[in-house]
Amino acid sequence: MNPNQNAAPMQIALDGPSASGKSTVGAMLAERLGSSFLDTGMMYRAVTHLTIKNRVSAKDLDAVQNIAASTSFSVNQDESGDWRLFADGKDITDLLYSDEVNFKVSPISAIPALRRALVRQQRSIASAGPIVMAGRDIGTVVLADASIKVYLTASAATRADRRTNDSDGNADRQSYQQVLQSIQRRDQIDSNREDSPLRPAEDAIIIPTDNLTAEEVVEEILALIQSNADQAAAPMIAGGQTA
Repeated sequence: MNPNQNAAPMQIALDGPSASGKSTVGAMLAERLGSSFLDTGMMYRAVTHLTIKNRVSAKDLDAVQNIAASTSFSVNQDESGDWRLFADGKDITDLLYSDEVNFKVSPISAIPALRRALVRQQRSIASAGPIVMAGRDIGTVVLADASIKVYLTASAATRADRRTNDSDGNADRQSYQQVLQSIQRRDQIDSNREDSPLRPAEDAIIIPTDNLTAEEVVEEILALIQSNADQAAAPMIAGGQTA
């Protein structure tokens, strides 16, 4: 058993803007804790991909919501340890980062009925066992009762540099300036949408990641988990006396 598993909470909420490191950190953290991992952003990308594939307009709210509600999503690890997203049993992970999906995912993700449909599935996935869940509204909406909530942040310039050099996140090989503009556009949409806007939960620990490696961020979160576990195990103190 991983020594960190004894201190692992059932649910860890990991939020932050695009390219703040949620996916990388979340997967590494789940590995260290021996838990499952779900990047909920992949589900919104999946619905976006399916609307494109089925030629559904983002303005057809009922049709978009129906895709989200009628598609069964699940996650599994492949032989190399990477977490893959399945839609109705089919692995669609490699189809989620095209230029067209990148451009359309934010407005589609802002549709309230779609978000409600996916939140129900996300909570169902989380109920199966210990999980690290990454997204933009995990600590505020999806897993509002999670015992550990972390919000990762970084400057738009740092995030654009990361995304530009990420072969998976920049499948269309866009220039740095194109990626930066896309990130700034997404930040604006995500932060100003009426339903579940991007923001840290009130009880989240905020970690700026500009000058940290993914490994260093993981270590900070593990230290936070251990600290919380130690506090929970400490004897109750009342009136200056040990209870």
